[in-house]
Amino acid sequence: MPFMWIDSKPKKQCTARAKSTGQRCLNPAAYGCTSCRMHGARHKSSIKYGENHPNYRHGMETLSAKRKRDEKLAEIRALEYSLIKRGIIRTEKRKR
Repeated sequence: MPFMWIDSKPKKQCTARAKSTGQRCLNPAAYGCTSCRMHGARHKSSIKYGENHPNYRHGMETLSAKRKRDEKLAEIRALEYSLIKRGIIRTEKRKR
């Protein structure tokens, strides 16, 4: 009986609640987590934080920088259109 401590400690219950009834999940919480395996229990080591998270915003491009880029692209499009209209450059149609 090497695992006596498992039965002696009270089991943590999953903290997830049903939207429809508001009742708590009856499953035991996963080791070291507040929820069961069905409700997204994850180890702290597997959770991504900061720059490693896929939704991390680097902040290198501000709204004013985006606005300037859009203005410059609009100028380039206008120049390209005027050159095409004058016949100086040609555009080739893409093959479908």
